[in-house]
Amino acid sequence: MERIKNFNYRIIIPIIIIGTVISGCKKNDALPPAESEIIIKVPSDEYTPDFTEESLNELIWMNEPNSYEIKDGSMRVTVEKGTDFFNNPEDLSVTATAPFLFQEMTGDFVATALVKPDFTSMWNAVALMVHIDDDHWIKFAFENSDATGKSIVSVVTKGVSDDANGVILRSDNEIWLKLVRKNNIYSMFWSKYGSDYKMVRLTTLPETDSVKIGVEFQSPVGDSATHTLHSFKVVETTVEDLRKGK
Repeated sequence: MERIKNFNYRIIIPIIIIGTVISGCKKNDALPPAESEIIIKVPSDEYTPDFTEESLNELIWMNEPNSYEIKDGSMRVTVEKGTDFFNNPEDLSVTATAPFLFQEMTGDFVATALVKPDFTSMWNAVALMVHIDDDHWIKFAFENSDATGKSIVSVVTKGVSDDANGVILRSDNEIWLKLVRKNNIYSMFWSKYGSDYKMVRLTTLPETDSVKIGVEFQSPVGDSATHTLHSFKVVETTVEDLRKGK
């Protein structure tokens, strides 16, 4: 059985088709089944934000920010300069200062978030994050990369951090992120519409019963930034296919 922390978002319209001809199809084309359904993919800018005070009450802050507010279903978090999570492989310095809003989860899960980062400075980002300890964590972000601009970026830390730039999304300001756990294996996905997720990465972390799963907000080098979180939810479930995330 699945246990859902926040409500899911999917619009399903059942329809009955009786002897109709769909525009643009020939009369000889096969008609759809008598009973069907249409799943409408709503762009994220048409999505109704659903983050509430009740959502916040179920979560815990690590590095609580000086300022945040919840308004009209979204949470806006203001972070200061120098906020980041990164175990630098070049000089072995460790930074673990970014606000991280999380819940403890035991077992398998699927986490999703709709994020809108403040991209005014390099490396500004909002990320889904899995955290075991200071040396073992995953950060999966929509980030203003120094190399590619607005992009999907993943960082996997096992003692030291790697840094992997993914899909470039120059025309987008907000994106759905999805992070899946199955045993000690994790897969990461992104989507513009909260559906048709595309996998970015598959990796592992050490085996453990419980992890912290949540949202990280950062501004490593610029002045303070105000990021927006429209939605965050975690579903306790075991997916069949880690590469599909379902």
